[in-house]
Amino acid sequence: MFATKKPDTITPSKAPTSIPPKPTSRTSFKTTTNNSKRDSSTKSEKTIISKDCFIKGEISSNSDVSICGKVDGIITLKDTILTVEDSGNVKANIFARIINVTGNVVGNIDAAEKIIIHENGNVTGDMTAPKIILKDGSYFKGNVSMTNSKIDEASAKIEKNKSV
Repeated sequence: MFATKKPDTITPSKAPTSIPPKPTSRTSFKTTTNNSKRDSSTKSEKTIISKDCFIKGEISSNSDVSICGKVDGIITLKDTILTVEDSGNVKANIFARIINVTGNVVGNIDAAEKIIIHENGNVTGDMTAPKIILKDGSYFKGNVSMTNSKIDEASAKIEKNKSV
């Protein structure tokens, strides 16, 4: 009437308890906090565009940017420093406070403070800044316009007075 045989026990399969990590891409953006301070109240951050990264479009930031990869477009950095590293290849118009070039840049460069083209740095395009430094072994082809905001303001007043 009743079966006395015990049913076969089924052991549950062991499912992995951890989820495997998602694959990461070859390119990366890295923001680091630097202990050096621009002023006494804020810490500076730096964004690094890696060697294998290609960006086409517009880059704008309120932190320093270092380019090791390739950028094609427009770079606008408000009151910060742009560094184009040895492996960096930039085809863009650049606006920043300070611009350091050790890689290749094709495009116009406009700096609020200074432009430095280091040894092996290569720039093709027009440069505008109050201070422009071309180090030995650098290459530059284009026009240079050394401006100072004080001079620009004075000339604007003179032009205004002439037109009145």
